[in-house]
Amino acid sequence: MVGSSNVVRSLVSLLWAASPVISGALPVHWAGFERQETGWPTSIDDSVFNSSWPSFGEKSQRWNAYMAPSFNQVFLPETEQVLSEGLRYMTSNNISFLAKSGGHGYSIELAAAQNVVMINMEKFNYSRVNADGTATIGSGATFLDLIRPLAAAGRQVTTGSCPCVGATGAMLGGGVGRLQGLHGLTSDNVHKVRLALWNGTVIEASEKVNKDLFWAVRGAGQNFGVVIETTFQTYPAVNGGMHYEANLAFSVDKVKKIIDDMNALVPLPAPLSLILVGSVDPSTLETIVALNLVYAGPREEGRKYTRRFQSYSLSVEENMYSWDELPIKGAGGITLIKCAKGQNHVMYGLGTKRLDAPSFVRLWSEFGDFIKANPAANSSTFLVETFAQQGIKKLPDDYSAFPHRDGVEHLVEFEIAFDDTSVSKAADAFAKRWRDHFAQPKISGYKETHIYQNYAHGDEPLSQLYGREKWRQQRLTAVKNKFDPRGVFSSYHPIPQSLDAWR
Repeated sequence: MVGSSNVVRSLVSLLWAASPVISGALPVHWAGFERQETGWPTSIDDSVFNSSWPSFGEKSQRWNAYMAPSFNQVFLPETEQVLSEGLRYMTSNNISFLAKSGGHGYSIELAAAQNVVMINMEKFNYSRVNADGTATIGSGATFLDLIRPLAAAGRQVTTGSCPCVGATGAMLGGGVGRLQGLHGLTSDNVHKVRLALWNGTVIEASEKVNKDLFWAVRGAGQNFGVVIETTFQTYPAVNGGMHYEANLAFSVDKVKKIIDDMNALVPLPAPLSLILVGSVDPSTLETIVALNLVYAGPREEGRKYTRRFQSYSLSVEENMYSWDELPIKGAGGITLIKCAKGQNHVMYGLGTKRLDAPSFVRLWSEFGDFIKANPAANSSTFLVETFAQQGIKKLPDDYSAFPHRDGVEHLVEFEIAFDDTSVSKAADAFAKRWRDHFAQPKISGYKETHIYQNYAHGDEPLSQLYGREKWRQQRLTAVKNKFDPRGVFSSYHPIPQSLDAWR
């Protein structure tokens, strides 16, 4: 249940995490509104709403409006039973649907579905810390919904940096984050999942039951069903839950020096993470170079890494934040700005082994020129996420379906954002050209292209997302045919149901 779809099939479809879920949502039985839908089973038809419902726009809105699908109904299940009955009804009647979990994702819609049913999973927004130290969340929960109870219990696990991303959706694609050097991917810490299959059957997958599905869910999980609930292994919070953060600003002529210093720090110490951001001032269109440095530990330890960059920075701001404050207050609160729904986002991304300094110098220059030529895209960004790798690489390649344990030393992402769709072609051309530039082996440092699927655009060969090993492709196709034999969940980076279809 992750991201937006790149193919729309005539069969029933699945889409994950398309827009932020708003807490305190109106109840399903909206005051003064009388249901008008017909055809749905009477046991669940009061959970289905058409466009005459006053909250229809809110409940069907996605984070990304770019080439968005259109919906004629919203299905808001409140229980597993209602969800199961709805799935059985839709699949038996060939009704197309898209399922939205909590939060937003990064991928974009390449072929917009029309007149389909949205399954909005916001009623499954819950999280709890269990007596054994594990944590359980419903698929409506965001990363912040997971972080808050864990922080209160003195626990932690790898999460993404953005608070409004759906925790379940991100996990299904792998789940990178600042703490991965200590704890691995978000998906590496899954203890079990509970999901509804295409025919409404609800099952569990873990190391004890449905082991093949459990392997596949962690890295390719949007292909098999609607995940209802996930239980995670968690860990005692480091440094009493306090994290050191430094935000540094630079002039554009320092880009090469920044890149050289980032390369010199790799491999990063396990508690350290770096996020380099390129953007512009929306008013002046002046190019911005910013570095966010977070160290999961004491201030004096983190400052050792800040000093490397501070001597040539324009400014530096240092803070100590609790783990649950970091997603809200960290990076100057910029991630909260990016949580806003309804803007167009053209997204491309890939993994690189090293950072090519001449390429980034040119990128910053051309990005500034692009924005000046297309000022409607003045809220666009590109960034480099450089996270520690120890927690990922300590696990074997066949631990889960995630194929990039040696393929995401750095994640380079392009997010061209705009309201005025007249710039959409230019936005796509710019981001795609630079994605393809960084994918060149002489630039990326990898012989083959590695695409972290949560940051994928949708035009990439599936082998770049799921891995090129024949054993991996055979295993994924076998699990797909076993648990989704009709190809119901085949909208978002669909696993081929024939080995000949892999490319």
